[in-house]
Amino acid sequence: MQSSKKSYSPEQTPGSGVFLLFICALCIHVSFIASLLSEPFALKHNIHLDGTTTHPTEKENMKGFWDVFFHDTDRVPRGLDYFSIYQAGYNFRHGDPIYYGVRQVDPGKGVQVVPYLSGFRYLPVYAYIFGVLISLLPVWTSYWFWILCIECLLIMNIYLIRLLKLNLRTYLLVSSLWLFYTPYYIEIHIGQQSMVTVTLLHLIGIFHLKNRSGLRDTCFIGSVLWKLNTLLHLPLYLKFKRWKTIVWLIGFICGLSVPYFLAYPDGFLEFKGYFHQVLVPTGPNSMGMWTFIDAVSKSLFPNVSDNRGIMYAWSLSILIISSLITLLPKRINFIHALCMWICVYFLTYQYVWEHHYVMLLPVFSLLVLIKPAPIWFVLWFFCAIPTPYYFFNEPAVKFLESLWAPITNISYHGIKIIPVLVLYILSAINTVRCSSEETASQANFKSFLKTGKFSHL
Repeated sequence: MQSSKKSYSPEQTPGSGVFLLFICALCIHVSFIASLLSEPFALKHNIHLDGTTTHPTEKENMKGFWDVFFHDTDRVPRGLDYFSIYQAGYNFRHGDPIYYGVRQVDPGKGVQVVPYLSGFRYLPVYAYIFGVLISLLPVWTSYWFWILCIECLLIMNIYLIRLLKLNLRTYLLVSSLWLFYTPYYIEIHIGQQSMVTVTLLHLIGIFHLKNRSGLRDTCFIGSVLWKLNTLLHLPLYLKFKRWKTIVWLIGFICGLSVPYFLAYPDGFLEFKGYFHQVLVPTGPNSMGMWTFIDAVSKSLFPNVSDNRGIMYAWSLSILIISSLITLLPKRINFIHALCMWICVYFLTYQYVWEHHYVMLLPVFSLLVLIKPAPIWFVLWFFCAIPTPYYFFNEPAVKFLESLWAPITNISYHGIKIIPVLVLYILSAINTVRCSSEETASQANFKSFLKTGKFSHL
């Protein structure tokens, strides 16, 4: 009688090294949850270094053991971003404006029901669907329920990989990318919602490989409605002539937003104003290309007080180059183009915080699946590890960068964004170079679903 136990061929056997990597990644992920759970269910906070109570810091004896490694867990109170959505949903339920200012409620605009907040800056639908739902629970109960949801999303992404019937070695490798990723800890600490975008981006890639264009496009529309970040990907859908998708997207945005803005015109001004602020983001939690350019330009040209022109020129150049690559009158590789456009956000947007790096997880996952190479793991490593914040932190100093030498400032802000730039360049090259492989890669993927492995793994 044949054994029903599944066996793996030698090329499928993970090996002790890969298995050990997976166990280490799993233990680190469990430590993230343990660190968060080591804090009290509900927290009371100290005032912030600038004297405010709406954006306080956690008391030292109430911090998790991972908190000291990141600015936004060491100096930003737990649940800050989540409570901003909670407050917006509460306001909507009680007939108050959902755009209530940044970091504190403006006088006369509703009752503050959360311990602190950072302002609401998303599409109105975000408040009157998601915000309303989460505000039905008590504040801290709602926060912990959302942490459970984020963890379920992570497990779902790993399970999606398993559903593809990967050989065990590849499955453990890709799963490790998701489990050992420190920006995830910041994500759950502040109660962010980027993991929804992450899941939708991951599904976009998977559905494309499986030739499920309808589901792929539905995920794209959902990602834009959830957060506007992925609106940047519009040229990709123009390239593939997904006209109905674009029309539906515009219709949903207008239909779900215009009525609210007509009823609350001040809300539109505040929403629009957030995307037109002229401040250059600085601080140890700002990890985008704008902040890196600021650090470099101040070191090279210390007498130049305004370097925003350089940043705008850089962002415009990246957008133009990416659009030209995408809209070339020839076949391009969708997966590599998708990865390129995910990177564009980090290279062009004014506000890129360290927790935003979770949105690169689908990039590494998809690239390892379709074109495995050591370089992806090297770039992932720099995005996955903490910044050197722990070593440069001075708890009593508000503006840490004022103490840093220029080389420290440049290296600190470049440790993650330079790998993203390399990732962008490689994805851009592969978008065109691998264009002839688009059909072949999908055929290979179908074969892989039947055999349990890619031919090149």
